[in-house]
Amino acid sequence: MDASSMLISMKETPTSSQYMDCNFSSTDIIYMPQMSYAQALPSKNDDDTKYYFAVHLMEDNDNGYYGISANMDVYGHNLNVGQLSAGAICIHNWEGDVNKKLNSIIVGWVVWPYRFNDSRTHLFTVWTKDNHQSTGCVNLDCPGFKLVKGSPISPGGIISPVSGINRKRQTITIRVSKESSSGDWWLYYGINGVPIPVGYFPASLFDSLSTKSTQISIGGHARSTTNNTTPPMGSGAFASNPGQAASIHDIWLIHKDGRSTPIGNDARTKVTDGKLYSASPIGRAQFFYGGPGGKS
Repeated sequence: MDASSMLISMKETPTSSQYMDCNFSSTDIIYMPQMSYAQALPSKNDDDTKYYFAVHLMEDNDNGYYGISANMDVYGHNLNVGQLSAGAICIHNWEGDVNKKLNSIIVGWVVWPYRFNDSRTHLFTVWTKDNHQSTGCVNLDCPGFKLVKGSPISPGGIISPVSGINRKRQTITIRVSKESSSGDWWLYYGINGVPIPVGYFPASLFDSLSTKSTQISIGGHARSTTNNTTPPMGSGAFASNPGQAASIHDIWLIHKDGRSTPIGNDARTKVTDGKLYSASPIGRAQFFYGGPGGKS
């Protein structure tokens, strides 16, 4: 089963194979990512790249989700063009033929030299209503996301200051929530403070996601070409070292009636390679994640 995508190169016309996924197939109790995002890095095909994640995953096909809010420690890394490291919230609706109709919104922070021509930390957004068959893009690369006047940052903007493994933690607050009357999905952002509106994804962009989300994942992602070592994720420390590991905390799920409740401790933990990265269990609406990368 195909999956949603996360990131796209500015250097090519987008196709469904030019994104970095952050979704998981909904079959039985096994969740596997699709490795179809060749142009996220300078590679000729999917076999030339490696993708890793350490996330928590929530699904509710009946009641659905109408938003999420979280505080995310945000980090900077010195990466090369064959590496990528991100922390992301991924919001999807799995109803219908997901190969052609998967609706997705992805928001977070990323260090992505291949796209931005620097090793700074950037805010990013992604959307699609057909699994990137013919719709959707990153940031403001196509018509879609509506930036509002007075926004503290725009998608693609540099996030500063950022944390370091031995420096003060810097935290961004991300809230993505569905407005009940219009169906628009609003993005709020703040750094070390209360989030304020950045803009919104109009309901008209979507099919199933204009009604509700059925799956949300949150956590870390890392990617590299096969001739590179995999980059650090989060702070670069494993989750077992909470004094140094990146945290995502105050995670609240938003319901249809507008109520917010803290994320439960039963969210599924998904880690691709425990030798490189890890994620702690959720407790009191927070968890730690990350790792140094390197070679498995």
